Amino acid sequence: MPEGSMRNLDGLKLSLCQMKVVPGRPDINTEYVLKEIKAASGRGTDILIFPELCISGYLIGDMFEDEGFIGDIQFLNDEIVKSVPLNMTVIFGSVVTSTDRGEDGRRRIYNAAIVAQNGRQLGYVVKTLQPHYRYFDDDKHLYSSRKIAEESAELYRKTGGKSGIENCSVRDLLKVFNIETSIGTVPLGIGICEDFWKEDYSLNPAGILVKKGAELLIAISASPWGWHKNRKRHQVIRKGIEEWGVPLVYVNNTGGQNNGDNVINFDGVSTIYNQAGDIVYEEELYFSGTRDITWNSISGISREQPADDTKELYLGIRSATNYMLNMLPDKRRHVVIGLSGGIDSATVAALMVDILGPDRVHLVNMPYEYSDPGVQALAVKIATNLGCKLEVIPIGGIVDAIAQSTGVDRDTPAHANIQARCRMEILAAEAQKLGGVFTCNANKVEIAFGYGTLDGDMRGWLIPFGDLLKREVRQLAGYFNSFVFKREVIPSRCIEQIPSAELEENQKDPFDYGYPDKRGYHDEWVRAVTEFRWNAERFLDAYMKGSLESELMLEPDTLKKLFPDRKDFIADLERCWKMYQYAFLKRVQAPPIIVVSRRAFGRDLEESLMSPHYTQRYLYLKDQLLGIKS
Repeated sequence: MPEGSMRNLDGLKLSLCQMKVVPGRPDINTEYVLKEIKAASGRGTDILIFPELCISGYLIGDMFEDEGFIGDIQFLNDEIVKSVPLNMTVIFGSVVTSTDRGEDGRRRIYNAAIVAQNGRQLGYVVKTLQPHYRYFDDDKHLYSSRKIAEESAELYRKTGGKSGIENCSVRDLLKVFNIETSIGTVPLGIGICEDFWKEDYSLNPAGILVKKGAELLIAISASPWGWHKNRKRHQVIRKGIEEWGVPLVYVNNTGGQNNGDNVINFDGVSTIYNQAGDIVYEEELYFSGTRDITWNSISGISREQPADDTKELYLGIRSATNYMLNMLPDKRRHVVIGLSGGIDSATVAALMVDILGPDRVHLVNMPYEYSDPGVQALAVKIATNLGCKLEVIPIGGIVDAIAQSTGVDRDTPAHANIQARCRMEILAAEAQKLGGVFTCNANKVEIAFGYGTLDGDMRGWLIPFGDLLKREVRQLAGYFNSFVFKREVIPSRCIEQIPSAELEENQKDPFDYGYPDKRGYHDEWVRAVTEFRWNAERFLDAYMKGSLESELMLEPDTLKKLFPDRKDFIADLERCWKMYQYAFLKRVQAPPIIVVSRRAFGRDLEESLMSPHYTQRYLYLKDQLLGIKS
């Protein structure tokens, strides 16, 4: 669109509702929407915008197949439409039904943006670009406009033109709404979430809407938080606006949702972009409520928030954990934590005290003869710093009795596992006495390699740091000290010490972990495999080319210090690859994990139990490296 050809929007009064959606509770969500509509009407709002699927929730699994549930949503949609007063337009995301049947024999349902004005529905827009990756499986339940167009064209062909639309395309289904406002008629183009992620799809719904006359784009969204994800969204939308040439209003929801295996966080960050793609307003992270914005005064309200990586991580973890706690009745919001004195349990304890206060956080130290007195002393200091009571329950008698009755020898894996399971039994008993829950304190590296015991330290109600590398846990610990508690609640020795499971004499974790200012090899190994889908061949290839350190962003000579000989590198690579494959059996039974990274264990990373496989090229490269002639 040529510069200056667009209608002047000055004076347009928008209300952006960054709503905390309660999944599976359309009654609660509708009550909130009705309240916000009434309040916005009294403030003279022109257009009130709610997020995607704000009535049903997004991650509700097969509840989309519950006919009664979907029928209830249709009734509530009508109630919302009827509540819209004169001279105001409301856009909200919900499920809309069709009389047609889908492949599974059920009536079709759509992820739609409903447009209502003056107590009547002007129409609705069906989502065009539905994600089918990671933990998203929208096409399982919801029909997209892309699929509607394909089937309409096919129906026209089959019926000889009696039904359907000849050569139907998404363009035929996308509609521009001419909305009457206090400043006159505004042509709106409305899309849902990924409909505006132009770079990732061959279709460009926003571009079509602009060509059909839209002068303002509205994107309603249920876009989950991921560390650094908002940077990509800003980049994608800015690039799109370079082509579209019209401003865009993005409204996202807040709160948590889950799929049983993963906790997915929604951070809001509703944003207004001008026609040059500049951010002229960005809502704060996790704010829940409605903001009124008048178009000509946007620039004086707020601009893009400065990036703070560790703060973003802290807020994401805190929000998701708080969501899980709020799922419990108030009397059950007591958390039991096994506090060893190590960095993982110390940081989990700090997180829970930050959310619940010290009176609802119950710390238990469970020493055995292998426990380091210095680390035990750290546990006492951490508990004191946090203002929590620390109960010390030695496990020697229990472990020795079980080992004796089962014939398990000392200094064996079976003996180590007995210790871990005894500690879990104590934590479970303490949590049940309180009517509360207990945590799993594992990090992503331990989960990747199966460095934990089933029915031991791999059990619990939630794994808060299950998607964090050890370096990131240490980074978060420093943030708690510096910015949350503003004093050293987690001692520096705790952050800096070499970790140990303390299940045998002088045991140390067999991994090169990272620190806040230094990346660790095994930390980055796990990131490369899970988030970037590396395999053993990729590691060996980069090692032989001399690029592995730079690709993993390790300090120079890290590999030489860890693996003096190339045989040592190969032995460790194959050790890790085998542990990673076999640890699936433990991962699939793990508690829910909060999604932080590009790919988290759980339903985010779809896996099967398989034996380790080495490609033919890996075997060839290995022979080359070891000087073996084939």
